[in-house]
Amino acid sequence: MKPKIAILASNLYPIPPRATAAAELIVSQITEGLVRRGFPVTLYAAGDARTHARLVSVTKRASINDPKIGMANHKAYEFIQTSNAYRDATRWGAKVMLSHVPMVSAHFAKFTKFPTVALLHSPPTYTDSQVMASAPQQNYISISNNQRKLAKGAKFIATIYHGVDTKSLRYQPDPGTYLAFLGRIRDYKGVAEAIATAQTLRVPLKIAGPIGDADYFAKFVKPALNKQIQYLGEITHAQKSAFLGHALATLFPIGWEEPFGLVIPESLACGTPVIAFKRGSVPELLQDGKTGYIVKTVPQMIAAVRKISRIKRLTCRKEAEKRFSLDRMVDDYAKLLTHLTK
Repeated sequence: MKPKIAILASNLYPIPPRATAAAELIVSQITEGLVRRGFPVTLYAAGDARTHARLVSVTKRASINDPKIGMANHKAYEFIQTSNAYRDATRWGAKVMLSHVPMVSAHFAKFTKFPTVALLHSPPTYTDSQVMASAPQQNYISISNNQRKLAKGAKFIATIYHGVDTKSLRYQPDPGTYLAFLGRIRDYKGVAEAIATAQTLRVPLKIAGPIGDADYFAKFVKPALNKQIQYLGEITHAQKSAFLGHALATLFPIGWEEPFGLVIPESLACGTPVIAFKRGSVPELLQDGKTGYIVKTVPQMIAAVRKISRIKRLTCRKEAEKRFSLDRMVDDYAKLLTHLTK
């Protein structure tokens, strides 16, 4: 029999997400993938989560959608949910806990007989590193090797790259005439750099994603909007195929050490090459000259767009299918979690 698996998620956002939230999407994909493979899975998440796993909740809906909780008070419910999850998992007979709230579960991991392994969705802060160093009983999964550089006190036992749904992300063999930017609208995501690239080239740019910083949007994005530079707002997962697939290239000029840019494999799955700044996990995800170009500056990004026709779109698609499929990701988690129960 396959081991019973407990999955602890954040109570803050809905699972799966309604739009572009990457962490909640990954939680859902891992959970549903393990259930399809016959694992007995309990998901500890908000009551409005949609899942085929056994669901255990402490609130009827995600904290962000509850005016009595919201962003200001959600941390208290993370601890309430985590405490309830460990108590229930012990009674239920779970053999391993996969935590998506590592800085909370770290305080509980040492009190159980079953192991806890935590997935780091973002770069750890200095405070996070202190928590990890103080709780050696909890092991960690990194989503890129680059992510480990900021968490030297953590005990990593695997790096598992995120997967994307290559079945729903349709391959588009013919390039479009516009550049695409997909991501949260704020400074370190590089929207202004994408706009500067498109303006210099006089090539249309379509921007999609939630506004994460209203002041940044008002200063750097809104004044540039016209027939050439368009902001489409936040798009759903179902809209990504058309948005990314019909682009000439996807621009990814990040200004931070992003541990895993999900937009990269999503774009490749659609056949669209990516031009990205050399930060974070980019060198691990993108093959320079084969699936796109890795650059350091806006002038280099402009030069890369001019030679983007050298990148074969079918190569991009095959790369996504080989390295970034959902099946590969879920298989990696199934093997690791099974191993931890032995």
